[in-house]
Amino acid sequence: MPTIIKAFMGIFFFALVVFLGTGILNYQVQVDRASSYKYDVIQELQNSNFAPSVMNACIQAGAAQDYNVSIDVSTGDGAHNTFSQHSPATDVADVVAAYVTVEYTSRLPFLGVETPNVLRGFAR
Repeated sequence: MPTIIKAFMGIFFFALVVFLGTGILNYQVQVDRASSYKYDVIQELQNSNFAPSVMNACIQAGAAQDYNVSIDVSTGDGAHNTFSQHSPATDVADVVAAYVTVEYTSRLPFLGVETPNVLRGFAR
């Protein structure tokens, strides 16, 4: 009888380790995807010379992936404009830099953990 209890306890703890390990790997994949998306947005902004259509496309693509993307642009005269899903980019001339913010939620479903995260970066 004690052998059966030990065997079931061993199986239970093994399953627990497998589920936790899988959840942690999934969590890290979510973080890596968001980080990669932030990097892609920065590259797109730099390659397009901060075109408003590209900014809006990046914001909408982020919204499709459940990311809240906001882009704060600085112009040569020192003015700042912030664009997000609720305030799309308009024609902005002389943009010299952009501050990209990607907000997302990472989930660890097995433990019921959801954490909001923010990634930030500069495009010049």
